[in-house]
Amino acid sequence: GSGGPDTGNHVSQTGHSVHMRGLPFSASEQDILEFFKPLNPVNVVIQYNDDGRASGKSDVDFATHEEAKEAMKKHRASMQHRYIELFLKSTTGGQSSGGFGGAGGGGNYSGNSSGNNYDSGNSYGMGSSGYNMGSGMGMSE
Repeated sequence: GSGGPDTGNHVSQTGHSVHMRGLPFSASEQDILEFFKPLNPVNVVIQYNDDGRASGKSDVDFATHEEAKEAMKKHRASMQHRYIELFLKSTTGGQSSGGFGGAGGGGNYSGNSSGNNYDSGNSYGMGSSGYNMGSGMGMSE
């Protein structure tokens, strides 16, 4: 984007990112890659303040929603002497192919008068229950 690296509006390359908060100011991209092992993030963006110093925040893109959910297991894990907060910014829909009936679930909201749509909503419910905690926190940002 045209904004500087300090902007909080990270545009994920994959649609499946995890926002990190509370990073040590000395944290490097390598430290973040180590933090998420054995997962392999596809992109790490460390955010900086206007004065060029690290803000303690970072956005990390993963290839799939499943990997982003897996990464959330590191919520409140420590890096150096600080604990790291993670916020899931990924949905099964994302830019991945074939979510968990997410499209059918979306039809739910516009009106559940048609029985078929409502049915596929069940699979959506099962899929979302796995990341309820994460998505709630992600939206509170």
